[in-house]
Amino acid sequence: MGEVYRATDTKLGRDVALKVLPEEMARDPKWLARFQREARAVAALNHPHIVTIFSVEESDGVHFLTMELVEGQSLDRLIPANGFPLERIVEIASALAAALAAAHEKGIVHRDLKPANVMVTVEGRVKVLDFGLAKETRAASLDEPTLTSDGQTEAGVVMGTPAYMSPEQVTGEVVDHRTDIFSLGILVYEMATGQRPFQGRSSGELASAILRDTPRAITELRPKLPADLARIIRRCLEKDPRQRVQTARDIGNELRDLARQPSQSGAVQTTPDRLPGLEAAPGRAASGIGRQKMALAVAGGLLVIVAAGAGLYLKRSTTTRIDSIAVLPLENRSSDSDADYISDGITESINNSLARLPGLKVIPHSVASHYKGKAIDVQKVGDELRVQAVLTGRIGQRGDNLTVGVELDDVRDGKQLWGQQYNRKLADLLAVQNEIASGVSQELRSQLSAADQQKLTKGSTDSPEAYQLYLKGKYYTDRLTKDGLVKGVDYFHQAIAVDPNYGRAYSGLAYNYMQQVDWFMPPSEAGPKAKDAAERALAIDDSDAGAHLSLAIEKQWCEWNWATAERELKRAIELNPNNVEAHAFYSWFLAPMGRNEEALAEAKRSLQADQLSAIGNFILGSILVFTRQWDPAIAQLRSAQELDPTFWLDPIYLGRAYEQKGMLPEAITQFQRARELEQDNAETWSGLAHAYAITGKRAEALQILGHLKELSAHSYVAPYNVAVIYAGLGEKDQAFAWLERAYKERSYYMAAYLTTDARLDSLRADPRFADLRRRVGFPE
Repeated sequence: MGEVYRATDTKLGRDVALKVLPEEMARDPKWLARFQREARAVAALNHPHIVTIFSVEESDGVHFLTMELVEGQSLDRLIPANGFPLERIVEIASALAAALAAAHEKGIVHRDLKPANVMVTVEGRVKVLDFGLAKETRAASLDEPTLTSDGQTEAGVVMGTPAYMSPEQVTGEVVDHRTDIFSLGILVYEMATGQRPFQGRSSGELASAILRDTPRAITELRPKLPADLARIIRRCLEKDPRQRVQTARDIGNELRDLARQPSQSGAVQTTPDRLPGLEAAPGRAASGIGRQKMALAVAGGLLVIVAAGAGLYLKRSTTTRIDSIAVLPLENRSSDSDADYISDGITESINNSLARLPGLKVIPHSVASHYKGKAIDVQKVGDELRVQAVLTGRIGQRGDNLTVGVELDDVRDGKQLWGQQYNRKLADLLAVQNEIASGVSQELRSQLSAADQQKLTKGSTDSPEAYQLYLKGKYYTDRLTKDGLVKGVDYFHQAIAVDPNYGRAYSGLAYNYMQQVDWFMPPSEAGPKAKDAAERALAIDDSDAGAHLSLAIEKQWCEWNWATAERELKRAIELNPNNVEAHAFYSWFLAPMGRNEEALAEAKRSLQADQLSAIGNFILGSILVFTRQWDPAIAQLRSAQELDPTFWLDPIYLGRAYEQKGMLPEAITQFQRARELEQDNAETWSGLAHAYAITGKRAEALQILGHLKELSAHSYVAPYNVAVIYAGLGEKDQAFAWLERAYKERSYYMAAYLTTDARLDSLRADPRFADLRRRVGFPE
């Protein structure tokens, strides 16, 4: 136990980890001597799967170790709910067995082997932590602490984590290397099934289960796992140490034999130097492939090993066509959360590239993004999303160095179709994204035509710098906050400055500007900028669905060109039928035109594309508000809030529904919530002021009018939002005066709200309202 710090060894110019010995242990001469003795023993180990100890140090009474810095995640955070695929189980278990064997042969026993003490690096390597280091703390929970028993001899101290203890550890007997073999059995059981073999609600119950219970065989929980793996685990979990597998080396040999055996699907797991009839090619192949270990899957077809610039990957000939895929969010394994823009952006870029291929169903990025940060069982994901293949991966960034690993799995048989690892510079990010998209496409389509290859990169850039700037622009734009939109514009402009022919950067810029219309920029400024950017994007790539969508929004909101807007919306949906936002904005086009049934149908299509989409759930709620279905609107918007409590548009529309139901206190609460979430947007203030006005709280409403005047000094305030407040106060002339200003500024609110907003009902009988409606272009 102790505190661990990241540090730089200035003499050798390398980053290390410093593990500081707890003060109470350092004060005890017996424990200090033991710590130093065992640390030096472990430092003598030199094994690729054991974290290296460089030195044992002391400075001003502080005792610490300098250790190899391992960047990655502990195994306990990676094990899926239903266990790993077989190949991954064997791979990790073999690494652990090799690490234990190396330690045991040096006379070192771990005594606390558990998933939390196993690290998987960003490159996928397995590293064991805390070999043989003495620990003396009392347990506070069943999972993480180490148990000790005071007053016993050094050899008899009870050490280890309760859930992973051997029977001899539980009873306080003297332990040897075979206690690690029992712990390894528990760990492999958990990797295979997602659950531990011994359960208990307290340390006493858990200890009793370890001493008494025989766990269910893994093949009962996962019938497709091989019986030999179940036998290896059972042998490790024998209560009597004499009946267990006697050495970790034996376990490694058993696992190696298992890897050579055909699985139920006929696949063979082996390594290149053990494939019968396969000889290393001379020269480059001998050094590039013959010396490297790889897990290969051969399913009765052609095996091809391809040497790529940054690593190795394999291809397997497939006899069944794959026509559906989900690209799951790449896991950001960097210590810097700011690298999320890389993992999010590269995932969406790959998704968008694959979506251009004919005959391939690609799950929308908005749907796949719900798996971000979750343990992934690809077969379960395949069932949930109804796809045949799943692409997963991870990125690691350290300074200018970038590691990207990806795997393409056929979820029907759980076999890996393709995999690749890239160790590149950050500047090579674009090349990595293109190589992944091309590699996956070729695996799915065997031989891509020249036209299909072109579709993967159409509208893209050859500039790594421009691509990275584009990813940042997209990342900040998607936040839909004032600060995020402003940053997004800046990054898109930087990307375009680097590559003036970067179509997707223009498309992203157009969408950004349309999101700012009447929120943070006047339509007269944002509209033309959005239109110009969308047209530039389409001149480069007329199949860019996003550019068609932005142009459609501009035509409706800023030009009130209804026919062209509808044509562009339909084109965006034709190009990408699963685009949640295209269906969403089309529903917002239909409702103001009075085509209510069509609007509801389109909103439901938006939600069908992604049931968990914050935008999709909000859109359906907003259309129910537009069509004055108050009770369904309230139910829908409440559900939307549960999905994303931070999305500020939900409480605005929920407040409007409460208003029309006469539930004014509830309405005010929702508008206050919206204002807290987004204070820079005048629409949140306008909604609250209108609720105050119709409740009789005139002073509060007028106070907000004063605030909006102050806000207009440094941020755009749409005239429509002021008109709504005056309508609530019953001051019709002022309301019409501000609506006239909104008309002159070509306000988006006039196109989206004028015919649907129940807050303007008190004005509808006035001839001035009919005149406004006619001039905006709405049908009678």
